[in-house]
Amino acid sequence: MRLFSKFSFLFLFVAILFASCDRENLDNTTTPDPGFEPEVVVVNNLIAALQTTTNEGLELGCFSIDFPFELLLEDGSTIEITTIEEFEAAGDPESGLVIVDFVFPLNVTTEDGESVQVNDNMELGMQFASCIPDDGWDDTETEDGTLLIPAFLFEDLCFDLIYPVDLQDIDGNAYVATNEAELVDLIITVPSLAFTLPMTVTDEDGEEVVIESVAGFYDLYYECDGNVPSGTEGGTTIDLDELGECYLADLTIQFPYTVITADGETIIIEDANQEADLILSGVHYTIEYPFNLVDADGGLIAVNSEQEFIELLLPCIITIEPTEPCDPDAHIILFFNAHNIFTVFECPFDINYPVEVTVDGAPVTLNSVEDYYAETGAPFNFVGQVELVYPITVTVQEDGSTVELNSDEDLCEFITSCE
Repeated sequence: MRLFSKFSFLFLFVAILFASCDRENLDNTTTPDPGFEPEVVVVNNLIAALQTTTNEGLELGCFSIDFPFELLLEDGSTIEITTIEEFEAAGDPESGLVIVDFVFPLNVTTEDGESVQVNDNMELGMQFASCIPDDGWDDTETEDGTLLIPAFLFEDLCFDLIYPVDLQDIDGNAYVATNEAELVDLIITVPSLAFTLPMTVTDEDGEEVVIESVAGFYDLYYECDGNVPSGTEGGTTIDLDELGECYLADLTIQFPYTVITADGETIIIEDANQEADLILSGVHYTIEYPFNLVDADGGLIAVNSEQEFIELLLPCIITIEPTEPCDPDAHIILFFNAHNIFTVFECPFDINYPVEVTVDGAPVTLNSVEDYYAETGAPFNFVGQVELVYPITVTVQEDGSTVELNSDEDLCEFITSCE
């Protein structure tokens, strides 16, 4: 429960003293010195952001403030908090207590379970502002519908913000942070704050890079060492934004979709917020078939297998040039024609699995075209020298006849005669 309503805040009221006087006596009238200065109570905004959701401490963004800790009251005294119940009682307006700040140092526990000491408000603010937002990835957008990046410090990323940085809230109000301290203050005080795009950052090499979209942000994130882009079960990377001017660049994956992490955990991704949390956690995962892609007009494209996805992507990645039937490597002639990866020379036939090949001299048994993709890196980036091991049999679709191939020459002759 967020405790915005549980604290009494003192505001500045100025008492104006009026003196009645006659017009003719105006010059002789003096305004008495009130003899006091109005009291201003400054309340730490992070107090209101505390959430009572854990028995070990109070959650603040992506970390928790551990019990026990002390709070500073308006009158300068302090109160020790050892339980959630004590905190809620202190924040109850009927208690008469006005909480204004934490008493430092504080012990906090990060989401990774690490215990950290925080020594002042600046350190606490930076810890809070470094939390990757768990919302705002799907509802903060510009007038043209471009989704924005929720504001946070890029402390754990391999690229850095360049100040000043422009921001806006969910209502379109504009803000500017000229340094890190100002950005931390804005993140703490302004709800639903997002970076205005395009924005400029410096990468690992110190080069300036312009981020124009959420997809561009993820692309830069995946360039950080150790971050592996998500992919399909067969290893094809889901990175449609990289397709440039191709029409597929406008496709987005439809929620919900299912992924499996490297630890074998199955997760259903319900929305862009959950997707961002998983991506930026650094956990590698693969996307399970089937899934749907959504085009710019809202139309759906169903993708049921690795082969279907590759066939969808190929027109944007590979330009097919006319060539002689037997110019490519034998394995390309066999698998690319049989499975319609691209069929410059139309010849409808099926491969009878299993098929033996060698990859860089090591024997490999293929039981499907998906095995071929996984073992060889086809069709985008071959991992090494691939050789067919004969004999191989194929079935001609037209009449159901079986043909045995015993060499590259047999394969070439078969493809040529099957045109």
